[in-house]
Amino acid sequence: MSKRAITYLMFLAFSFSACGGGSPCQEKHCKDFKTQKEAQKAYDSDKACYADLDRDKDGIACESLGD
Repeated sequence: MSKRAITYLMFLAFSFSACGGGSPCQEKHCKDFKTQKEAQKAYDSDKACYADLDRDKDGIACESLGD
């Protein structure tokens, strides 16, 4: 691989990381859901990505929504 190609690949990698394009998580907040069950389903699907849905860390997402 040429030096130019390596430089270009490094530029692309930096560009994605600098603008947050590298995160696989979709930003979601409780207001994005109609019901607590809907929020819970998203939270249960990926607790790392949707950790903000469970502010008090008790395993229950968006308790304020109720059902």
